[in-house]
Amino acid sequence: MPELPEVETVRQVLKKELIGKTITKIDLNYKPIFENEDKLSKLIGQKYEDILRKGKYLIFCFNNGYLLSHLRMEGKYFYVPNEYEINKHMHVVIYLNNNYKLIYQDVRKFGRMHYYDDLNELYDDLKLGPDANEEGINLDELYNKMLKSKLPLKTLLLDQSFIAGLGNIYVDEVLYSARLMPNMPANLANKEDLINILKNAKQILNEAIINKGTTIRSYTSSLGVEGNYQNHLQVHTKEKCPLGHHITTIKIGGRTTYFCPVCQSRKKLVLGLTGSIATGKSNVLSTLKTYGFKTCDSDMLVREAYCDPKIKELVYLEFNTLDKKEIANIIYQDKLKKAKLESIIHPYVINKLKEACNSNGIIILDIPLLFEAKLEYLVDKIICCYLPYEEEIKRLMNRDKISKENAKMIIANQIDIEQKKIRSDYVIDTSSTFAKTNENINKVIKEIMYGIYA
Repeated sequence: MPELPEVETVRQVLKKELIGKTITKIDLNYKPIFENEDKLSKLIGQKYEDILRKGKYLIFCFNNGYLLSHLRMEGKYFYVPNEYEINKHMHVVIYLNNNYKLIYQDVRKFGRMHYYDDLNELYDDLKLGPDANEEGINLDELYNKMLKSKLPLKTLLLDQSFIAGLGNIYVDEVLYSARLMPNMPANLANKEDLINILKNAKQILNEAIINKGTTIRSYTSSLGVEGNYQNHLQVHTKEKCPLGHHITTIKIGGRTTYFCPVCQSRKKLVLGLTGSIATGKSNVLSTLKTYGFKTCDSDMLVREAYCDPKIKELVYLEFNTLDKKEIANIIYQDKLKKAKLESIIHPYVINKLKEACNSNGIIILDIPLLFEAKLEYLVDKIICCYLPYEEEIKRLMNRDKISKENAKMIIANQIDIEQKKIRSDYVIDTSSTFAKTNENINKVIKEIMYGIYA
């Protein structure tokens, strides 16, 4: 079925050919296509002034009236010379004053046309939601509608009164990009999910329009334009998703639905564990491991990196030593040297962290410098191990047997712990006893699990 990008492609092509042309005659070969046949004669002598699109509908604008057209399953337009031979599937033939004719063909006869004198009346009858790639959609209004619906997300997004222009193909693509299961009840989605849906819908539809739509199965352009977006589809009709996981198909509302059970599962969540130095991240991580969560320790990855021969060579050439304490003393006092070390070590660590993100389930990335290294994009939610500044200094002094001045200098090389706390989704206070810290961890875990399985 033609969806928004395909209809937009048809609109753009027809507009180039029809504007300024006048209708001289119309042959209606299958009457049900034209819903108010009694007004058909009003089109004779009218000039095409513009062609609009709303959702999957074409709106032909004349000097005095409007013709609404919905292609439905297999409707196609042909702009051809008058001598072009008509076949049995060509149900509406519109003759123009330039010896050309516009033909509407529909093998299954599902398409419909309707004439309106007033454009506002036309829009009122359509009762469509905003176009899925429209700018300035009222997010609060749409979210309130979503909260009232228990329909699967796929079904709701196919409802043109909720949002217009998305059909079977593009809903599958949007939900994959938004990492949402198609059968998830709409009222369980949060506002962030809706933002994600709209962002991906806009991007996917606009890219599809640039590529002239998706030429797939029964839909091809009858106006000399072949769509190319089928070469960019990520899940629809595919066997594997871009990350190599097997695609699954199910029926939702009678529609075959393609999705990735790994990428789109709500049970997949990447958590970033961070905090300032000496705030108890190691103890928190050990406790989280007891819950069976998969973990990836960036400090361990740094140690692995130092074992890589090429990295060792680059570090030695830069610092003339491989002793980590000596290197630490250098980088804490020289920002340029610090940046150089990061440029050597970070690519290795980031690649390993990305690999860890590919597995299903709850994955915890232990990244002390999550904010400093600007790695927030790797994670869905952030847990911050929090310790007040003065307590942090004391712990670091006791742990590393260093002076207060050195402890302050080390801490000063990281983002302030209060800022990290503000920028995190969950905060675990580690300033009290081990039992109290565990209690805080349990509370955060309950919040996370509720968010996943709600």
